[in-house]
Amino acid sequence: NEYQVTYTFQKQSTSSSSITELEGTWKSGCINTGSSKYRIKTITVSGTNFTDQWKYHSDSNCTTDEYSYDTTYSSLSIGNAITFEDGETGHKLTMTVDTNTYTPLSSSDVTWDNNNSWCGETDWVLNTAQSIAGKTCGSNAQWNTNITIYGLYLLDGNKLFPSFSSSSYPSGVDAKDND
Repeated sequence: NEYQVTYTFQKQSTSSSSITELEGTWKSGCINTGSSKYRIKTITVSGTNFTDQWKYHSDSNCTTDEYSYDTTYSSLSIGNAITFEDGETGHKLTMTVDTNTYTPLSSSDVTWDNNNSWCGETDWVLNTAQSIAGKTCGSNAQWNTNITIYGLYLLDGNKLFPSFSSSSYPSGVDAKDND
């Protein structure tokens, strides 16, 4: 039940009362998933609270919403600095999963979700989040609530390169220019 997430984000806003260097909102570009869907990933950090959204779209401009995965975390703790193989310095982090939801954002997605028992459910409603904590959606096991997530991150100017795992600290982050 482990998956890793690797993205490059541009900082969108910063709180005036920054507690950590992660404080604020980080947003990826519109990424082609390779399966006729495009997604934008948004991370928001406020104090020890962390939110993570993957919003999927049917168009390459990411304007036509299809569905979203939203996870909230608490108890964010920034750990020791680490040096990656390329000499860059990052940090470890831990946090706890509070909620893990899926939201259908188009009527066609609601129909597909209900017809295919998406995440084991057949009662999906348009624009209504439903918990998927601990469930399997397609071939992906979703994180349950109240578990510890381990992460690494690298900051390069206003770009964030994170990686998360539910079992142990990831081995590194992907910090390629074209991510």
